[in-house]
Amino acid sequence: MDLIPDEVDTAIIATPASTVVEIMESCARKGVKAAIVVSSGFSEEGNKRLEQEIVKIAKRAGIRVIGPNTTGVLNTANNFITTFVPIENLRRGNVALVAQTGMFLGAMLRSIASSQHFGVSKVVGLGNKCDVDDWEALEYLAQDPETALIGMYIEGIKDGRGFLEVSQRVTKEKPVLILKSGITEVGSKVVLSHTGSLSGKDEVFDAACKQAGIIRVRSLEELIDLTKAFAFQPLPRGNRVAVVSFTGAGGVIATDACAENGLAVARISRETEKRLRRVTPKWHRILNPVDLWPAVEASGTIEACNTAIKAIVEDEGVDEVIVILAVFKGMVLPCDLDILKEKRHLDKPLLFCIIGDKDYAELMTGVLERRGFPVYPYITRAVKASAAMHRYSAQRKRLCLLF
Repeated sequence: MDLIPDEVDTAIIATPASTVVEIMESCARKGVKAAIVVSSGFSEEGNKRLEQEIVKIAKRAGIRVIGPNTTGVLNTANNFITTFVPIENLRRGNVALVAQTGMFLGAMLRSIASSQHFGVSKVVGLGNKCDVDDWEALEYLAQDPETALIGMYIEGIKDGRGFLEVSQRVTKEKPVLILKSGITEVGSKVVLSHTGSLSGKDEVFDAACKQAGIIRVRSLEELIDLTKAFAFQPLPRGNRVAVVSFTGAGGVIATDACAENGLAVARISRETEKRLRRVTPKWHRILNPVDLWPAVEASGTIEACNTAIKAIVEDEGVDEVIVILAVFKGMVLPCDLDILKEKRHLDKPLLFCIIGDKDYAELMTGVLERRGFPVYPYITRAVKASAAMHRYSAQRKRLCLLF
Protein backbone atom coordinates (compact mmCIF):
# COMPACT_ATOMS: atom_id res chain seq x y z
CA MET A 1 0.00 0.00 0.00
CA ASP A 2 2.90 2.36 0.78
CA LEU A 3 4.12 2.03 -2.81
CA ILE A 4 0.88 3.34 -4.38
CA PRO A 5 1.40 7.00 -5.34
CA ASP A 6 -2.27 8.01 -5.58
CA GLU A 7 -4.97 8.27 -2.92
CA VAL A 8 -6.83 5.05 -2.10
CA ASP A 9 -10.52 5.14 -1.17
CA THR A 10 -11.09 1.44 -0.51
CA ALA A 11 -8.82 -1.52 0.06
CA ILE A 12 -9.93 -5.01 -0.94
CA ILE A 13 -7.88 -7.49 1.05
CA ALA A 14 -7.83 -11.09 -0.17
CA THR A 15 -4.60 -12.44 1.28
CA PRO A 16 -3.85 -15.09 3.94
CA ALA A 17 -5.17 -14.16 7.39
CA SER A 18 -1.63 -13.93 8.80
CA THR A 19 -0.84 -10.99 6.47
CA VAL A 20 -4.00 -8.92 7.01
CA VAL A 21 -2.86 -7.05 10.14
CA GLU A 22 0.23 -5.79 8.35
CA ILE A 23 -1.86 -4.70 5.36
CA MET A 24 -4.32 -2.91 7.66
CA GLU A 25 -1.40 -1.00 9.21
CA SER A 26 -0.32 0.12 5.74
CA CYS A 27 -3.92 1.17 5.02
CA ALA A 28 -3.88 3.30 8.17
CA ARG A 29 -0.64 5.00 7.10
CA LYS A 30 -2.10 5.62 3.63
CA GLY A 31 -5.28 7.21 4.97
CA VAL A 32 -7.61 4.59 3.53
CA LYS A 33 -11.13 4.96 4.97
CA ALA A 34 -12.75 1.65 3.94
CA ALA A 35 -11.51 -1.93 3.83
CA ILE A 36 -13.25 -5.06 2.58
CA VAL A 37 -11.55 -8.10 4.04
CA VAL A 38 -12.33 -11.12 1.88
CA SER A 39 -9.82 -13.31 3.74
CA SER A 40 -11.04 -16.01 6.11
CA GLY A 41 -9.37 -17.62 9.12
CA PHE A 42 -10.50 -15.27 11.88
CA SER A 43 -13.21 -15.57 14.58
CA GLU A 44 -15.10 -18.15 12.53
CA GLU A 45 -12.09 -20.42 13.12
CA GLY A 46 -11.64 -19.38 16.74
CA ASN A 47 -8.95 -16.82 15.88
CA LYS A 48 -10.63 -13.93 17.68
CA ARG A 49 -7.43 -12.17 18.68
CA LEU A 50 -6.38 -11.63 15.08
CA GLU A 51 -9.81 -10.22 14.22
CA GLN A 52 -9.71 -7.92 17.24
CA GLU A 53 -6.35 -6.60 16.10
CA ILE A 54 -7.91 -5.60 12.77
CA VAL A 55 -10.70 -3.78 14.60
CA LYS A 56 -8.20 -2.01 16.85
CA ILE A 57 -6.22 -0.69 13.88
CA ALA A 58 -9.40 0.32 12.05
CA LYS A 59 -10.80 2.29 14.98
CA ARG A 60 -7.52 4.08 15.55
CA ALA A 61 -7.29 5.10 11.87
CA GLY A 62 -11.00 5.74 11.25
CA ILE A 63 -11.30 2.86 8.78
CA ARG A 64 -14.66 1.14 8.33
CA VAL A 65 -14.31 -2.60 7.73
CA ILE A 66 -16.64 -5.04 5.99
CA GLY A 67 -15.82 -8.66 6.80
CA PRO A 68 -13.63 -10.55 7.26
CA ASN A 69 -14.69 -13.83 5.68
CA THR A 70 -16.85 -12.28 2.94
CA THR A 71 -17.27 -11.91 -0.80
CA GLY A 72 -17.77 -8.19 -0.21
CA VAL A 73 -20.06 -5.76 -1.99
CA LEU A 74 -21.68 -5.11 -5.35
CA ASN A 75 -23.19 -1.90 -6.72
CA THR A 76 -24.96 -2.37 -10.05
CA ALA A 77 -25.26 1.41 -10.56
CA ASN A 78 -21.50 1.82 -11.07
CA ASN A 79 -20.44 -1.85 -11.46
CA PHE A 80 -18.24 -1.77 -8.36
CA ILE A 81 -17.71 -5.38 -7.29
CA THR A 82 -15.33 -7.17 -4.93
CA THR A 83 -16.41 -10.80 -5.14
CA PHE A 84 -14.14 -13.47 -6.56
CA VAL A 85 -17.22 -15.35 -7.81
CA PRO A 86 -17.89 -14.65 -11.54
CA ILE A 87 -21.18 -12.72 -11.74
CA GLU A 88 -22.50 -12.54 -15.29
CA ASN A 89 -25.85 -11.36 -16.66
CA LEU A 90 -27.04 -9.98 -13.32
CA ARG A 91 -29.94 -7.66 -14.03
CA ARG A 92 -29.98 -4.19 -12.54
CA GLY A 93 -33.12 -3.63 -10.48
CA ASN A 94 -34.65 -2.63 -7.15
CA VAL A 95 -33.66 -5.54 -4.87
CA ALA A 96 -30.86 -5.19 -2.31
CA LEU A 97 -29.32 -8.24 -0.63
CA VAL A 98 -27.46 -8.33 2.68
CA ALA A 99 -25.85 -11.53 3.92
CA GLN A 100 -23.76 -12.55 6.90
CA THR A 101 -21.77 -15.10 4.97
CA GLY A 102 -19.03 -15.56 2.46
CA MET A 103 -19.27 -18.02 -0.40
CA PHE A 104 -23.02 -18.56 0.02
CA LEU A 105 -23.76 -15.02 -1.16
CA GLY A 106 -21.74 -15.49 -4.33
CA ALA A 107 -23.52 -18.76 -5.06
CA MET A 108 -26.91 -17.14 -4.40
CA LEU A 109 -26.10 -14.32 -6.82
CA ARG A 110 -25.14 -16.83 -9.49
CA SER A 111 -28.45 -18.59 -8.92
CA ILE A 112 -30.41 -15.32 -9.20
CA ALA A 113 -28.52 -14.21 -12.30
CA SER A 114 -29.07 -17.52 -14.08
CA SER A 115 -32.64 -18.34 -13.06
CA GLN A 116 -34.53 -15.23 -11.88
CA HIS A 117 -35.91 -12.22 -13.73
CA PHE A 118 -35.87 -9.55 -11.02
CA GLY A 119 -32.92 -7.16 -10.83
CA VAL A 120 -30.47 -6.23 -8.08
CA SER A 121 -29.42 -2.78 -6.87
CA LYS A 122 -26.88 -3.44 -4.11
CA VAL A 123 -25.28 -6.46 -2.43
CA VAL A 124 -23.54 -6.36 0.95
CA GLY A 125 -21.70 -9.41 2.26
CA LEU A 126 -21.01 -8.70 5.93
CA GLY A 127 -19.07 -11.86 6.73
CA ASN A 128 -18.03 -11.96 10.41
CA LYS A 129 -19.30 -8.38 11.01
CA CYS A 130 -16.20 -7.30 12.91
CA ASP A 131 -17.16 -3.65 12.28
CA VAL A 132 -19.98 -2.75 9.84
CA ASP A 133 -23.17 -4.31 11.21
CA ASP A 134 -26.59 -5.33 9.87
CA TRP A 135 -28.36 -2.20 11.07
CA GLU A 136 -25.82 0.04 9.32
CA ALA A 137 -26.37 -1.76 6.03
CA LEU A 138 -30.13 -1.38 6.54
CA GLU A 139 -29.78 2.31 7.30
CA TYR A 140 -27.78 2.88 4.13
CA LEU A 141 -30.20 0.93 1.94
CA ALA A 142 -33.18 2.78 3.44
CA GLN A 143 -31.80 5.97 1.88
CA ASP A 144 -30.80 4.36 -1.42
CA PRO A 145 -33.21 5.56 -4.16
CA GLU A 146 -32.43 2.51 -6.30
CA THR A 147 -33.53 0.04 -3.63
CA ALA A 148 -37.22 -0.76 -3.11
CA LEU A 149 -36.89 -3.86 -0.94
CA ILE A 150 -34.21 -5.57 1.13
CA GLY A 151 -33.56 -9.29 1.48
CA MET A 152 -31.28 -10.49 4.29
CA TYR A 153 -29.58 -13.69 5.40
CA ILE A 154 -28.29 -13.47 8.97
CA GLU A 155 -26.86 -15.85 11.52
CA GLY A 156 -26.83 -13.63 14.61
CA ILE A 157 -27.51 -10.07 15.78
CA LYS A 158 -24.85 -8.16 17.71
CA ASP A 159 -26.69 -4.89 18.39
CA GLY A 160 -30.30 -5.94 18.92
CA ARG A 161 -31.54 -2.51 19.98
CA GLY A 162 -29.92 -0.74 17.04
CA PHE A 163 -31.23 -3.36 14.62
CA LEU A 164 -34.79 -3.06 15.97
CA GLU A 165 -34.84 0.75 15.91
CA VAL A 166 -33.52 0.99 12.35
CA SER A 167 -35.80 -1.81 11.11
CA GLN A 168 -38.89 -0.02 12.42
CA ARG A 169 -37.95 3.05 10.40
CA VAL A 170 -37.03 1.14 7.25
CA THR A 171 -40.11 -1.11 7.09
CA LYS A 172 -42.39 1.92 7.00
CA GLU A 173 -40.97 2.61 3.53
CA LYS A 174 -39.48 -0.65 2.21
CA PRO A 175 -40.16 -4.35 2.84
CA VAL A 176 -37.41 -6.19 4.71
CA LEU A 177 -37.29 -9.98 4.25
CA ILE A 178 -35.07 -11.98 6.59
CA LEU A 179 -33.87 -15.57 6.47
CA LYS A 180 -32.18 -16.46 9.77
CA SER A 181 -30.24 -19.65 10.32
CA GLY A 182 -28.98 -21.20 13.54
CA ILE A 183 -32.48 -21.52 14.96
CA THR A 184 -31.86 -24.96 16.48
CA GLU A 185 -29.33 -25.92 19.14
CA VAL A 186 -27.31 -27.90 16.61
CA GLY A 187 -27.56 -25.14 13.99
CA SER A 188 -26.39 -22.46 16.45
CA LYS A 189 -23.19 -24.43 17.05
CA VAL A 190 -22.53 -24.58 13.31
CA VAL A 191 -23.15 -20.81 13.04
CA LEU A 192 -20.48 -20.21 15.68
CA SER A 193 -17.94 -22.07 13.53
CA HIS A 194 -19.12 -20.40 10.29
CA THR A 195 -19.05 -16.68 11.05
CA GLY A 196 -18.24 -16.68 14.74
CA SER A 197 -21.73 -15.40 15.68
CA LEU A 198 -23.95 -16.18 18.61
CA SER A 199 -27.36 -16.88 17.11
CA GLY A 200 -29.49 -16.16 20.21
CA LYS A 201 -32.94 -17.46 21.10
CA ASP A 202 -35.20 -17.86 18.10
CA GLU A 203 -38.34 -16.89 20.04
CA VAL A 204 -36.82 -13.51 20.94
CA PHE A 205 -35.74 -12.87 17.36
CA ASP A 206 -39.17 -13.83 16.03
CA ALA A 207 -40.90 -11.41 18.40
CA ALA A 208 -38.50 -8.63 17.41
CA CYS A 209 -39.26 -9.22 13.71
CA LYS A 210 -43.00 -8.93 14.33
CA GLN A 211 -42.54 -5.75 16.35
CA ALA A 212 -40.38 -4.17 13.65
CA GLY A 213 -42.61 -5.18 10.73
CA ILE A 214 -39.97 -7.49 9.27
CA ILE A 215 -41.14 -10.37 7.07
CA ARG A 216 -39.44 -13.52 8.26
CA VAL A 217 -38.95 -16.39 5.80
CA ARG A 218 -37.94 -19.96 6.59
CA SER A 219 -36.03 -21.00 3.48
CA LEU A 220 -34.03 -19.63 0.57
CA GLU A 221 -36.86 -20.76 -1.70
CA GLU A 222 -39.34 -18.61 0.24
CA LEU A 223 -36.93 -15.66 0.23
CA ILE A 224 -36.78 -15.78 -3.58
CA ASP A 225 -40.56 -16.32 -3.89
CA LEU A 226 -41.40 -13.28 -1.80
CA THR A 227 -38.63 -11.14 -3.26
CA LYS A 228 -39.99 -11.38 -6.79
CA ALA A 229 -43.55 -10.69 -5.63
CA PHE A 230 -42.49 -7.46 -3.90
CA ALA A 231 -40.06 -6.54 -6.67
CA PHE A 232 -42.61 -6.87 -9.47
CA GLN A 233 -46.01 -5.96 -8.03
CA PRO A 234 -47.76 -3.21 -6.02
CA LEU A 235 -49.00 -3.80 -2.50
CA PRO A 236 -52.63 -4.90 -2.04
CA ARG A 237 -55.22 -2.71 -0.37
CA GLY A 238 -56.73 -5.64 1.52
CA ASN A 239 -56.87 -9.42 1.75
CA ARG A 240 -59.64 -10.24 -0.77
CA VAL A 241 -58.27 -12.64 -3.38
CA ALA A 242 -59.72 -13.76 -6.70
CA VAL A 243 -58.43 -16.93 -8.35
CA VAL A 244 -58.68 -17.70 -12.06
CA SER A 245 -57.76 -21.31 -12.73
CA PHE A 246 -57.57 -23.61 -15.73
CA THR A 247 -58.52 -26.44 -13.37
CA GLY A 248 -61.27 -26.75 -10.79
CA ALA A 249 -58.93 -28.63 -8.46
CA GLY A 250 -56.44 -25.77 -8.68
CA GLY A 251 -59.14 -23.40 -7.47
CA VAL A 252 -59.94 -25.62 -4.50
CA ILE A 253 -56.27 -25.92 -3.52
CA ALA A 254 -55.88 -22.15 -3.76
CA THR A 255 -59.00 -21.59 -1.65
CA ASP A 256 -57.68 -23.81 1.13
CA ALA A 257 -54.29 -22.10 0.98
CA CYS A 258 -55.93 -18.67 1.21
CA ALA A 259 -57.86 -19.67 4.31
CA GLU A 260 -54.71 -21.08 5.92
CA ASN A 261 -52.73 -17.90 5.22
CA GLY A 262 -55.18 -15.23 6.35
CA LEU A 263 -56.63 -14.34 2.95
CA ALA A 264 -60.30 -14.09 2.08
CA VAL A 265 -61.87 -15.37 -1.15
CA ALA A 266 -63.41 -12.28 -2.73
CA ARG A 267 -67.05 -12.06 -3.84
CA ILE A 268 -66.91 -11.00 -7.48
CA SER A 269 -69.35 -8.36 -8.67
CA ARG A 270 -72.41 -8.81 -10.91
CA GLU A 271 -70.63 -6.80 -13.60
CA THR A 272 -67.66 -9.17 -13.48
CA GLU A 273 -70.03 -12.15 -13.77
CA LYS A 274 -71.62 -10.60 -16.86
CA ARG A 275 -68.24 -10.06 -18.50
CA LEU A 276 -67.19 -13.64 -17.78
CA ARG A 277 -70.50 -14.98 -19.08
CA ARG A 278 -69.67 -13.67 -22.57
CA VAL A 279 -66.97 -16.33 -22.97
CA THR A 280 -68.46 -19.05 -20.74
CA PRO A 281 -71.02 -21.74 -21.68
CA LYS A 282 -74.49 -21.16 -20.19
CA TRP A 283 -74.40 -24.42 -18.27
CA HIS A 284 -71.28 -23.44 -16.29
CA ARG A 285 -71.65 -21.62 -12.96
CA ILE A 286 -69.46 -18.55 -12.48
CA LEU A 287 -67.94 -18.33 -9.02
CA ASN A 288 -64.69 -17.34 -7.35
CA PRO A 289 -62.43 -19.28 -7.82
CA VAL A 290 -63.17 -18.98 -11.53
CA ASP A 291 -62.91 -22.38 -13.23
CA LEU A 292 -61.84 -21.12 -16.65
CA TRP A 293 -61.55 -24.36 -18.60
CA PRO A 294 -65.14 -24.39 -19.91
CA ALA A 295 -64.53 -20.88 -21.24
CA VAL A 296 -61.26 -22.04 -22.84
CA GLU A 297 -63.14 -24.83 -24.62
CA ALA A 298 -65.94 -22.51 -25.73
CA SER A 299 -64.00 -19.37 -26.67
CA GLY A 300 -60.35 -20.35 -26.98
CA THR A 301 -57.38 -19.88 -24.68
CA ILE A 302 -56.50 -16.28 -25.54
CA GLU A 303 -60.07 -14.91 -25.53
CA ALA A 304 -60.95 -16.69 -22.28
CA CYS A 305 -57.77 -15.55 -20.51
CA ASN A 306 -57.99 -11.96 -21.72
CA THR A 307 -61.64 -11.61 -20.71
CA ALA A 308 -61.25 -13.24 -17.30
CA ILE A 309 -58.04 -11.49 -16.25
CA LYS A 310 -59.26 -8.07 -17.33
CA ALA A 311 -62.65 -8.48 -15.63
CA ILE A 312 -61.19 -9.76 -12.35
CA VAL A 313 -58.41 -7.17 -12.22
CA GLU A 314 -60.92 -4.34 -12.74
CA ASP A 315 -63.31 -5.66 -10.05
CA GLU A 316 -63.25 -3.17 -7.13
CA GLY A 317 -64.09 -5.94 -4.69
CA VAL A 318 -60.82 -7.76 -5.44
CA ASP A 319 -57.51 -6.81 -3.82
CA GLU A 320 -55.21 -9.52 -5.23
CA VAL A 321 -55.41 -11.85 -8.24
CA ILE A 322 -53.86 -15.28 -8.73
CA VAL A 323 -54.02 -16.91 -12.16
CA ILE A 324 -53.34 -20.65 -12.44
CA LEU A 325 -52.42 -21.72 -15.97
CA ALA A 326 -51.99 -25.27 -17.27
CA VAL A 327 -49.70 -25.65 -20.29
CA PHE A 328 -49.00 -28.73 -22.36
CA LYS A 329 -48.20 -29.85 -25.88
CA GLY A 330 -50.90 -29.27 -28.45
CA MET A 331 -52.50 -26.22 -26.81
CA VAL A 332 -52.22 -22.56 -27.70
CA LEU A 333 -49.91 -20.95 -25.16
CA PRO A 334 -51.21 -17.66 -23.73
CA CYS A 335 -48.03 -15.78 -24.64
CA ASP A 336 -49.94 -12.94 -26.32
CA LEU A 337 -52.19 -11.80 -23.49
CA ASP A 338 -53.53 -8.25 -23.48
CA ILE A 339 -52.12 -7.74 -19.98
CA LEU A 340 -48.62 -8.18 -21.42
CA LYS A 341 -49.16 -5.48 -24.03
CA GLU A 342 -50.60 -2.80 -21.76
CA LYS A 343 -48.15 -0.20 -20.54
CA ARG A 344 -50.27 0.96 -17.60
CA HIS A 345 -49.28 -0.26 -14.16
CA LEU A 346 -51.84 -2.28 -12.24
CA ASP A 347 -53.03 -1.01 -8.86
CA LYS A 348 -53.25 -4.51 -7.38
CA PRO A 349 -50.96 -7.57 -7.38
CA LEU A 350 -51.34 -10.12 -10.18
CA LEU A 351 -49.46 -13.39 -9.61
CA PHE A 352 -49.31 -16.50 -11.78
CA CYS A 353 -48.89 -20.20 -11.14
CA ILE A 354 -48.00 -22.39 -14.12
CA ILE A 355 -48.31 -26.16 -14.03
CA GLY A 356 -47.87 -28.74 -16.77
CA ASP A 357 -45.16 -29.44 -19.33
CA LYS A 358 -41.75 -28.32 -18.00
CA ASP A 359 -40.47 -26.73 -21.20
CA TYR A 360 -43.70 -24.83 -21.86
CA ALA A 361 -43.90 -23.74 -18.22
CA GLU A 362 -40.38 -22.33 -18.36
CA LEU A 363 -41.21 -20.53 -21.61
CA MET A 364 -44.34 -18.94 -20.12
CA THR A 365 -42.50 -18.04 -16.93
CA GLY A 366 -39.94 -16.10 -18.91
CA VAL A 367 -42.61 -14.31 -20.95
CA LEU A 368 -44.57 -13.25 -17.85
CA GLU A 369 -41.70 -12.36 -15.53
CA ARG A 370 -39.94 -10.27 -18.15
CA ARG A 371 -43.10 -8.15 -18.10
CA GLY A 372 -43.12 -7.96 -14.31
CA PHE A 373 -45.55 -10.71 -13.28
CA PRO A 374 -44.14 -13.22 -10.76
CA VAL A 375 -44.66 -16.88 -11.59
CA TYR A 376 -44.67 -19.87 -9.22
CA PRO A 377 -44.52 -23.60 -9.98
CA TYR A 378 -46.90 -24.51 -7.14
CA ILE A 379 -50.21 -22.98 -6.12
CA THR A 380 -49.47 -22.77 -2.41
CA ARG A 381 -46.28 -20.81 -3.07
CA ALA A 382 -48.20 -18.21 -5.08
CA VAL A 383 -50.77 -17.91 -2.28
CA LYS A 384 -48.08 -17.55 0.40
CA ALA A 385 -46.46 -14.75 -1.60
CA SER A 386 -49.83 -12.98 -1.85
CA ALA A 387 -50.37 -13.42 1.89
CA ALA A 388 -46.93 -11.97 2.69
CA MET A 389 -47.71 -8.87 0.62
CA HIS A 390 -50.99 -8.40 2.48
CA ARG A 391 -49.37 -8.85 5.90
CA TYR A 392 -46.65 -6.35 5.11
CA SER A 393 -49.16 -3.82 3.77
CA ALA A 394 -51.19 -4.10 6.98
CA GLN A 395 -48.08 -3.95 9.19
CA ARG A 396 -46.77 -0.88 7.40
CA LYS A 397 -50.01 0.97 8.06
CA ARG A 398 -49.74 0.02 11.74
CA LEU A 399 -46.10 1.15 12.01
CA CYS A 400 -46.87 4.47 10.32
CA LEU A 401 -49.49 5.13 13.01
CA LEU A 402 -47.25 4.08 15.91
CA PHE A 403 -43.91 5.63 14.94
